[in-house]
Amino acid sequence: MVIYVDVLFLINLYVTYFELLSVSMLTHKSISAIRMVLSAVIGGLFSFVIFLPDDSILLTSLLKIISCIVISFSAMGYGKFYSFLKNTVFLLFINFIFAGLMLCLWLFVAPLDMFYSNGAVYFDIDGLTIILSTTAAYFIIRIVRFIFDKNGRTDRKYEIVIRNNESEIKLSALSDTANGLVDYFSGLPVIICQKEKCLPVLPDAIKNIGDFDINKVKGIRLLPVSTIAGEGIVYAFKVDAVIIISEDERYNVNALVGVMEESLQEYDAVFNPKLLN
Repeated sequence: MVIYVDVLFLINLYVTYFELLSVSMLTHKSISAIRMVLSAVIGGLFSFVIFLPDDSILLTSLLKIISCIVISFSAMGYGKFYSFLKNTVFLLFINFIFAGLMLCLWLFVAPLDMFYSNGAVYFDIDGLTIILSTTAAYFIIRIVRFIFDKNGRTDRKYEIVIRNNESEIKLSALSDTANGLVDYFSGLPVIICQKEKCLPVLPDAIKNIGDFDINKVKGIRLLPVSTIAGEGIVYAFKVDAVIIISEDERYNVNALVGVMEESLQEYDAVFNPKLLN
């Protein structure tokens, strides 16, 4: 079978990108677009192990582990050892699931235009099929994350750092499972904050909620929410960075920030503890 290097590279670049999206979703860790693309390129380059002899199992297994370590470092940095180890293990887990599925497909279905070797896959199919299959796998992992999410720690004091529009704020935060608000479009959890505490980082369209400008709502979600005081609307948006701090631990989380007029009593923000898992 003729293997075209450019097609091999692009297929595995795309697969690596969605594997990283899955890791980001499973760990609730935010990954910048630049890091995501760079790491996907590295994954595409590592796919050239497909040209190694089939009998070099130890070598290819070692290269697979090294590739996950390098990609994990490139995408999410090092930080603390435990955090880096967790990110790498999740990436290995996703990678081995994908490799196992591809091996089963190759052994039992054996598409004529597919070749699998040394953990790398090459198949001559149309782009739409690749997009649909990887997207389906991503949503399956999202379902798994939803099922296995457990309550995190709620017995600590937390502080949230929000960075956006070259501004930064710090908020006192409560970890509370009662905040189950999720943006159903992206699947990201929403950290609910008091609007008056977030003015420096708010998009212009919602600084004056009473004068909401429909022409500037790109990227802003209007989410219904129920509280003890009644029902209302949370204005949620993506920011440059969200960091949850507890004692000597820091969590770079992948979440939206949602603001509301109502007071949150003694706290400035409320987040779901599963963000720390």
